[in-house]
Amino acid sequence: MYEPAPPSVSYEPRPRSSGPSGAALLLVGVILGGVAGGATATLLEGRTPAELVPTPVPTALATTAPVVVPAGVDPIVDVAKEMLPSVVTVVNRLPSGQQQSSGSGFVVDARGYVVTNNHVVENVRGGGAGASFDVIFSDNQTQKATLVGRDPDTDIAVLQIPARANLRVAPLANSDDVPVGATVVAIGSPLGEFQNTVTVGVVSGKGRRVQETQTVFLDDLIQTDAAINPGNSGGPLIWAAVKQVVGMNTLIADPNQAQGLGFAISANTIRTVSDELIKNGKIERGFIGIQYAPLSPRAAVALGLPSAAAIQISAVVAGSPAAAAGLRVGDVVTKLNDQPIDQEHPLQSLMVKFRPGDKVRLAILRDSATQTVEVTLGRATAG
Repeated sequence: MYEPAPPSVSYEPRPRSSGPSGAALLLVGVILGGVAGGATATLLEGRTPAELVPTPVPTALATTAPVVVPAGVDPIVDVAKEMLPSVVTVVNRLPSGQQQSSGSGFVVDARGYVVTNNHVVENVRGGGAGASFDVIFSDNQTQKATLVGRDPDTDIAVLQIPARANLRVAPLANSDDVPVGATVVAIGSPLGEFQNTVTVGVVSGKGRRVQETQTVFLDDLIQTDAAINPGNSGGPLIWAAVKQVVGMNTLIADPNQAQGLGFAISANTIRTVSDELIKNGKIERGFIGIQYAPLSPRAAVALGLPSAAAIQISAVVAGSPAAAAGLRVGDVVTKLNDQPIDQEHPLQSLMVKFRPGDKVRLAILRDSATQTVEVTLGRATAG
């Protein structure tokens, strides 16, 4: 009745690597110079003295007009130009000032709020007093940032920099609207060295559920084949057609097992979580008190449900709101407040909007009978 555990993914930094060496670049220059020199010598040697006549001196050096690509001709270029000013590199420093790690982020509010991944900042937060963050913009300007709040359950964190003139904000799309197959652009700083890197791909899937750590499952993820590497974490995934952010690049599959398999937190989740972190500095999430697994496609079909729908309760926490409402192990939950639970609307994502004390209705299947159970949510605090 259960699906296998979601695939494990990795966002651990890889060993640092350098770009092309100076010697390699110099070698190319030498080869090109030698070819050009040889060609010139051959042309001169093939002419007789009578043929060697002075070349007229031009009145002005000929110049080549710069190539201007009209706006809209190359949409990826347009996306990069518009979005790069709102994308930043996030550098984590120990109290000693030594760089510990780095990731990416983007501005979501003109008051200086920047979103990134929780895993980009969490180790520094545990590093003791004096740990700090630098935010580097695409124009290489650097500003100090403070940690506003973080939510390990969704892997989202918010930093703040002092407000500055002409701060560009990356608009968030309604991620429910982006279709599978849509062209997307990922921007970030892979390996912490190659800032403002732009890669292109498509939305390969939506509503994915992936295990990030032993205890954290991320829901409502957008799958993409756009190249995402360590250091891209926290950067935006942009829907090219509308030039708006549909996700935050977060995870990649183990490259030894799969290629072109990246995942981004949806913009709708980012919006909800970041708004509350900005307002309260933490997340107080409504708590039901169940453990569950997605219903297998075979089991769903046997119950007359869509093949990618519903969850089945595997445990009920003693003394929890779920226990008080009478939920049981084995119950199949199909809806939350009339919203079907499926791949694009997983329970954890739907619960983000509810707070302690809210009442929710769960539609369940038990012993082949459908019933509705009302649950008064408890308190689960993150961050």
